Formats: sequence, C-alpha cells, structure tokens
Amino acid sequence: MGRSHGAAPVASVRYLKCDPPEAGYHPQRQRGMPIRLNPDVQRAAALVALIAIAAAPLQAQGARGEGVGAGGTFPFTSIFLSTGGSTSSTGDLNTRLDTAKYFAVSNDAISYGGGGRVKWGRMILGGEVAMTDFGEEGDPASGKTSALRSRFYLGQVGYTWWAGRHLNVYPMLGVGAGTMVVTLSDRLGGGKPAAGGDPTFTDVILHPNFSSKLDATYLLFEPAIGADWLVLRSVADRMGLTIGARLGKKYSPNRAAWKLDGSKVVGGPDLGPDGMWFRLTAGIGWR
Repeated sequence: MGRSHGAAPVASVRYLKCDPPEAGYHPQRQRGMPIRLNPDVQRAAALVALIAIAAAPLQAQGARGEGVGAGGTFPFTSIFLSTGGSTSSTGDLNTRLDTAKYFAVSNDAISYGGGGRVKWGRMILGGEVAMTDFGEEGDPASGKTSALRSRFYLGQVGYTWWAGRHLNVYPMLGVGAGTMVVTLSDRLGGGKPAAGGDPTFTDVILHPNFSSKLDATYLLFEPAIGADWLVLRSVADRMGLTIGARLGKKYSPNRAAWKLDGSKVVGGPDLGPDGMWFRLTAGIGWR
C-alpha cells in the first residue's frame, strides 16, 4: 500500500579494496573440491526427504477436517515387516581374526524382521524382532571362512509428535537384548582347543575344528525417530496399508560375554552393536 509504481531504486555500489591472493592460491582448485557426505548424514537426509514428501498432502487433509498436527488425532495401530541397513564396530574382532589368517568381516549389515505397535492415547507401545547379516568371507586358498550375524528382540515406547489421519511422526526408544554369532570354518579341520579349562577366544580361532559358532549376548538400547503413512482407499475406510521409515542409533551398555556351545570363552573381542541404522517398513494399519 502506498508504494510508488515507478522504477525500482538502484542499489548503491560500494568499492572494496581487496588484498592480492596469497601465494599458492588456485581458484579452480578451490571450486573443484568434491563434497562428500558421511553415510549417516545421507541416511538422515533420506529420512527427512521422505517425511517432507509424506507431509505434502497435509494441507488438503486438514481442509477435510481429518485432524492434523500435534493435537490433531490419535496414532494408528499396525503390524509390519521391516528391512534396512546398520553398522557395527568390528575392528576388534577383525584384529583377532587376522592372527589366524581369516578374512575380515564387514561392519555394514542388512537386517530384516517384523513387529507390531498399538496405541495408548498418543503413546505408541510396540515390539520388534530382527535378524542382521554382515555376510560371509572366505579364502579359497586356505579354505577358511568367517561369518557374522546377529539377532535382537526389542520392546518399544514412543510418543506421537504428529498424529494425522494418514501420517504419524514419533520419537521412540527401544530396549531389549541381542546376540552376535561368529561362525568360523576350516575346510582342513584345525583341531580343537585344549581341554581342561575355559578356552580363550584366540584358542578357538586357531583351532576351530571344521566349524565353530561363538555367540555373545548383549543389552540393547535404540533411540530413533520414525514416520508411518496409512494408505486408505476412501475417506470412510479405517484400515489400510502402511509404509514407514525409521532412523536411529544402537547402544550397548555392557561388554558382550562370549560362549562356545554353551561354555564360557575368555578374552573375547568387544563386539557391541554400536552404530547407526535405517529401516523401511510395510504392513497393515487401522484405527
């Protein structure tokens, strides 16, 4: 209101005195430096992008009176299957494996599992079980193979920060336990650890027989943030398909205790599930 419709004013230009570039300065080199993102940052960016895409229809959803936002409505109940990726610190284990010329195992894993969630007001209570596979590495020359897998069970509690007819966004904490399993195989045998006492982890690596399974149980905490979208065929429907994504980090407060065939193994590596994880889910949800 009241603004002139004439020509726009021309901004004044200030002339600044610039010092000459320092020796060794190369503008092309500066412009050509690649920018690389940490994988954890990439996963976080992917989750943010997914939530942004899912939130796009919220304006229309609110216009229909379906309830959106922090106080809009209540979360929906769901059962789901999940898959994704995670990382763990395997450096200590690989150092031990190298003493017996085993190939190093990966610190990246693929996970798959499932679970369910129920609502209690705006709270979400749930449970999940999953298997994680870090893969198997084998040396065709020596006939030795090493494999790392894990499984875990979690109880989960969260609070729905955004509860709409279609979209739930929530922070969540999972508490449970898991087991890491290291399988060592030697095509030529390799003997057994000496009898008469608890074997050390190194004893088992050097003498795995034809195959040995070492397992370690640990406590597990998983803080996470997630988003679920309920796909309905019509406005009147109350049951539909769900798709979702979650990003979090694993913490293990204790050092895992190793066993071989139920017997104690001394001096095992610190192989906790400390690392980032990302999971996608698909299932059935209803209100």
